[in-house]
Amino acid sequence: MTIDRLSQGMILVTLMDDDMRRYSLDFNDAADGERTRRGLTRLMYRVGEECGIDHRDKCYLIEALPGKESCLLIISVRAKKSRRRYRIKRENTVDCCRFSSVDALLLWLDRPESARMGYALYQSKESYCLLPEYPLTSAERCILNEYGAVCRESPVTVARIREYGKLLREHSRRRRHLKYASSAAI
Repeated sequence: MTIDRLSQGMILVTLMDDDMRRYSLDFNDAADGERTRRGLTRLMYRVGEECGIDHRDKCYLIEALPGKESCLLIISVRAKKSRRRYRIKRENTVDCCRFSSVDALLLWLDRPESARMGYALYQSKESYCLLPEYPLTSAERCILNEYGAVCRESPVTVARIREYGKLLREHSRRRRHLKYASSAAI
């Protein structure tokens, strides 16, 4: 076995067959990965002793180039970065009501609550999708669940419904203010 330190962060190791058996290194597909990992760990301790590398806060990238009678290992030594922190983002979802039949949709449209709600109604594949203007209140959700299935959809799914679906009806929520109201005191 020969160990050559090419630079501060690059080491070249040449292993012969007996060295590979000593460290249980077998890079075939059918080889036991756990034994190979343990052998590489023992080899890295030996390489660290020979080259004077402290293993604390270091990570290694090892490239193995196996040959017929030997194996060449190219080892890149890098400073270990601080542990990454992952944040879980809250999923952004939109209310959507799917009606399975035209009859259920027509029954809901006959209800007086449908006139007070702003929505866009699309025909998408085999179902009818109602996309409300604003998030549904609990009362609106309960009424819609009687006639269809209210679910939370991703913005991508809603965009596909709007792009590929056929717009059947659009209804804006009634405003509760006067059109020409004046702020002047009378």
